[in-house]
Amino acid sequence: MSQNSESSYKKFLSVLIGIFLLVLGITLCLVWWKDMIALVRGASGIVLAVAGLLVLYTLSK
Repeated sequence: MSQNSESSYKKFLSVLIGIFLLVLGITLCLVWWKDMIALVRGASGIVLAVAGLLVLYTLSK
C-alpha cells in the first residue's frame, strides 16, 4: 500500500506543478503581450528570409 500512496502523491504533486506552470505561462504571455507580438514578428521575418535563401539555393542547382 505504501508504494501506491507514494506514487499517487507524486502524480498529484506533478499535476499541481503542471497547473501552476500553465497558469504562470499564460499570465506572463498576457502581461508581456507587446513583447510576444514583437517576438513573433521577428521570428516570422527570420523564417521568411531563410525560406527565400532556400528558394534561391534550389534555383541555383
